[in-house]
Amino acid sequence: MPLVAALLFSAPAAAAGPAALPGNLHEAGGRPDLLYVVLFSLPDCPYCVAVRQAYLPALPDDPRFGERVRIREVGIGSTKQLVDFDGQKASHADVARRLKVKFAPTVLFLDAGGQPRAEPLLGGDSVGFYGGYLEKRVMQALEAIPRARRD
Repeated sequence: MPLVAALLFSAPAAAAGPAALPGNLHEAGGRPDLLYVVLFSLPDCPYCVAVRQAYLPALPDDPRFGERVRIREVGIGSTKQLVDFDGQKASHADVARRLKVKFAPTVLFLDAGGQPRAEPLLGGDSVGFYGGYLEKRVMQALEAIPRARRD
């Protein structure tokens, strides 16, 4: 079922949600053809909750790109540590600064080296088109990342 159709039939996001998505950006032994869809969020941001709960969970279930997509979350102002793309520890805030993210929610589409592969998706959904914009960016980013050869 396409992402947009799945979202039309999903329940609306609650005001408060479960724990944040995984934060580590480095994946030991990770494949070079992976796409990291990274949500940059702030506490008490209702649009961030909506993106986290209503849109991002559907991506790995989409058979068109599920095996190549990893969902992550970075807190824009958080001092919490994560493992960055280069395998080094950094604070969430440092990663947001390095990637020039200042607005929440922002979703970046990064390859396994941390390089952007599609335009960022800024802001939340106020008119019902967010799922379509998200799906388009994921598809563009995946097309820009060569598939890993399977020998």
